[in-house]
Amino acid sequence: MNKTIKNLLILAAIGLVIGLGVVYYIFNKPHRDVAGEKPSFKVEAKVLFKEYSANEMAGNEKYGDKVIQVTGKIVEIVKDSTEVSIVLNDEMEGVNCALNTKTVEENLNKINNFQVGDEVSLKGKCDGFDMIMGVVLTQCYLVK
Repeated sequence: MNKTIKNLLILAAIGLVIGLGVVYYIFNKPHRDVAGEKPSFKVEAKVLFKEYSANEMAGNEKYGDKVIQVTGKIVEIVKDSTEVSIVLNDEMEGVNCALNTKTVEENLNKINNFQVGDEVSLKGKCDGFDMIMGVVLTQCYLVK
């Protein structure tokens, strides 16, 4: 009986070490470099929205979790103290692009000069479709 308990404690210790290693790996995984990735697709905002609204599942299969470059007219700019979100296409059928913090810091003057109606190209990770926000892109960068 004593030997069985000893073996169980050794197995539990090994399991704990493996579990801690997995947790450490997951929390210290490098972040995705959207800025350095080549876009999988270059698409107009109205085309992107149309594809998602026609078939959300097909849109997610094609664009989901991929880096895409979207071009369109600005219909809304939402700013708070640290974040900027730009909505393209139109108010009812939008593509919502949340700019990366580094992009905001590096391009603050340019962003402050953006006007509704300006054409802009942004590259970001497609997070899918939301009934309220439209197509959602995160970690967006301005395309020079």
